Amino acid sequence: MKSDPNYKFIIDGRELMKEGKPVKINSDGIALTPDGNWIYYKPLTDDKLYRIRTEFLRNFSMSDTELGSKVEDLGHFSSTDGMIFDAAGNLYLGDLQNYRILKIDQNHKMTTLIKDERLIWPDSYSIADGYLYISCSQIQKQPEYNNGVNKRTSPYTVYRMKL
Repeated sequence: MKSDPNYKFIIDGRELMKEGKPVKINSDGIALTPDGNWIYYKPLTDDKLYRIRTEFLRNFSMSDTELGSKVEDLGHFSSTDGMIFDAAGNLYLGDLQNYRILKIDQNHKMTTLIKDERLIWPDSYSIADGYLYISCSQIQKQPEYNNGVNKRTSPYTVYRMKL
């Protein structure tokens, strides 16, 4: 998987850069459906979402070309770091560029659950006791993306929201 080279990862009003070059992170988000039949995944610095049946990943007789032909391109959603499914098959992910948490239902319809300026690079997720837990890592505020200036603020946060 590769991030689209033409996709501009704009966050906080500017393209995320490192050492004078656009940041391209080719993989990051991955989530397994509750039934174990599908893996959803995506590049971090891109808004595309893909999936593949796990049965194909377990078939070691398939060539890379055959395996690649089984990948489904689900279209454009958001640039996110982590992702997680709930027991009902809804996919939750962040929107790094717009400080949101999104829900994608089983029909791949996306809705915004919450938008809040405190969601600074929502990163990792957990679901327990009817709550979605969200850690925020502030990655875009690290010195390597800001000409050596550390723009992160503490304390780092973990939020929870009722599902």
